[in-house]
Amino acid sequence: MVMNKGFAWNKTSVSGPIFTDDSVARELELIDKDTKFYEWKSPTGELLSVELPHTVYPPKEDTTFMAENLVRLGPGKGRKCLEIGVGSGVLSLLCHRQGWKVSACDINPYSVVAAKRLFSLNSASDIEVKEGGPGPKEDGESIQWATKKNYELIFWNMPYITPTLNDESHLGPLEDAALIDTSTTSLISITLAKIKLSNLLANSGIGLFTVGEKFTQDYLEDICSKNGFSCRIINQLHFDDGECLRVIAFWHPYSKTPPIHKEVVGSTNSELLTNDWPVGSSLSTDLQTKGRGRYDRKWINSSELMACSWKIEKPIEMSPAILQIICGHLVKQSLQSIDDFSNDSQLILKWPNDLIILKGEKFGKVSGILVESVSKGKITHTVVGIGINISNNSAVQNENFPIAYTNWFSSSATAEYLQKQIHCRIAGLFESVEGIPNTNFDYVKSMALTTIKEGFISCKSIFYRNSKVTFVNVNDDGTVSLKHEDGTQISCDEGEHLDWLFL
Repeated sequence: MVMNKGFAWNKTSVSGPIFTDDSVARELELIDKDTKFYEWKSPTGELLSVELPHTVYPPKEDTTFMAENLVRLGPGKGRKCLEIGVGSGVLSLLCHRQGWKVSACDINPYSVVAAKRLFSLNSASDIEVKEGGPGPKEDGESIQWATKKNYELIFWNMPYITPTLNDESHLGPLEDAALIDTSTTSLISITLAKIKLSNLLANSGIGLFTVGEKFTQDYLEDICSKNGFSCRIINQLHFDDGECLRVIAFWHPYSKTPPIHKEVVGSTNSELLTNDWPVGSSLSTDLQTKGRGRYDRKWINSSELMACSWKIEKPIEMSPAILQIICGHLVKQSLQSIDDFSNDSQLILKWPNDLIILKGEKFGKVSGILVESVSKGKITHTVVGIGINISNNSAVQNENFPIAYTNWFSSSATAEYLQKQIHCRIAGLFESVEGIPNTNFDYVKSMALTTIKEGFISCKSIFYRNSKVTFVNVNDDGTVSLKHEDGTQISCDEGEHLDWLFL
C-alpha cells in the first residue's frame, strides 16, 4: 500500500533543538487558536466528525492503517482492550463499535479532553480515558494510565519519526507526543517492558504497534523475545516519499501449551513425535539417554546444556531443507542476542544444521539442529530439536568434531535464557494466531540463506568427497552449488559429503 502522508510535518527526521523556547511558544499559540473539525471514514464505512485542538494529532493515513488491522481481529465480544496514545479518539471509538470494552490513555491532556468529547457524542461514554502513558520512570507507574490488567488487546499508533538536531525549528512537546519518537532509548522497548512487568497483556492477548523503518525486523524480534513475547510484522504502509510504516503484532508464545521440562528423557524429539502432543508443545531436559543427531548419531551431553524440542506446524510449501536452515538462523540470532557476546568470537551457521564458534586458534560445534517429521494418516507431525552446549566442566569431546560452548563467548548465557529466546522466535515464525496473518517467509528465508553463504565464506577450505571445491551459491531449495578446481560445477544436497577446514 502506498499513500501520501498528507500532513505538514511529513519528514522522516525532524529538525531543530528539541523543545526550544520558540517551539514551546509556537505550541502555546496553537492552543489558543479555535478548534478544527476533521472527518474520518473508518474501514467499516462509518463517517466520524471530530473536533480537535491544534495540538492534538488528527486522523490521518496511519490512523486508517492501524484501523484496518484492528478490524481484521474481528469482534471484541466484551473483551478488554487498551489504546495507548488515544489522540483524536477515533480508534478507541472504532473498537467500542466492534464490541470491545475500551480503556485509553494519552500524555496530552488536550487529547484526553477531545477524546472524551467524541465518546460522549457517539454513545460511548463508558470508554475510560486516563492522562498518562509509557515513558521514563519519573512518569509514574502504569496504574496511572492502565488501570486494569490482562487486556486482550493493547494497541498504539506509535510516534515513528526520528528527530535530528540542528538549528531549524521543531514541533512542540504535545505535537511531538503524537508523531515523533524523542526518547533517548527505544520507546517500544520501554513499553514492552512495562507491559510485561505490569501483566497488562492477557495470556491469550495480542498487541499491535505501528513502528517506523528505523527498527529492523531483527531488532524488533530481539526486544520482543527479551521481554517474553513473540512478534511478527503483519502489514506495511508505503508513503509517496519512500517512508515505510509497519504494524507489528506481539503475543505470549504458545500460551495454550506451556513448556514442559523433564530431568531425564530418552530423546526429546522422539517423545514429541511418538506421543500425542499438540502443536506448540515444547519439551526440554537435563539429560537425553538416547539423544541423537542426523543419521542417528549419538548426541554428546555436555555438563551444562540446553536440550529442547518444539512441535511446530510446518508451512506446507516449505521444504525440510529450508526449514532446517531457517531454524539454524533462528538459533544463531538467539545466541547473538546475549548482551555480553564477545567480539573476538565468530558464530557461523555451517550448512545445513550446525552452529560453529571460531575463537582465536580454536573452533568447535556449539549447537546442532535436528528437524524430523512423521506422517500419521493425512497429518504430518514436525518437530525441531535444538541442542546447545553451555559449559565444558566435564571436558567431554566428540570424536567426529570438536565441541564448543557458549562460555567461549559469554559468561552470562544460560539454558533458561536461550530456551526462552528460541521459544519466542519459533512461535513468531510458526504459530497460528487468530486474527494475525501467518508469517511471510520471503524475508526470513533470504536472511537465513545469506547466513549460510557467510558460513561458507568464513571457512578456509571445503572438500567434496575428498576433492577441494569452492562455494558458488545457496540455491532456493536449500541445496548448494560448488565448483571443482577444474571449473566443473556441482549441486550438493547433503552436508555429509562435505569436509570443512576452519583454521
